[in-house]
Amino acid sequence: MSLSTVINLKRSSLPSRELIAACSPDRILVESDYNDIDMITPQTWDMVKFIASVRGWPVETEWEDDLDIEEKDWGVVRRLERNWNKFKAGNHPVKKNKRKM
Repeated sequence: MSLSTVINLKRSSLPSRELIAACSPDRILVESDYNDIDMITPQTWDMVKFIASVRGWPVETEWEDDLDIEEKDWGVVRRLERNWNKFKAGNHPVKKNKRKM
């Protein structure tokens, strides 16, 4: 699920909060969905901060490529980086609908 301020925070943020809270943390991505190059970074960063606040994740103020950091201590940027790399790699399993007709 990829979120942007333009689409997901247009009106009330309540449905977006519920969506982010319900989504598996390893399935969340961000994007700008903005058509002005000068606004892409600030719009994307606003969405990153919004996701962090909903999920209760810290926003990193420093970055270390330390692989010994436990996942429970990851901030929002590290989580989004992992999610992006997983998405980019592909090979996503398709979940079969178990609902009987």
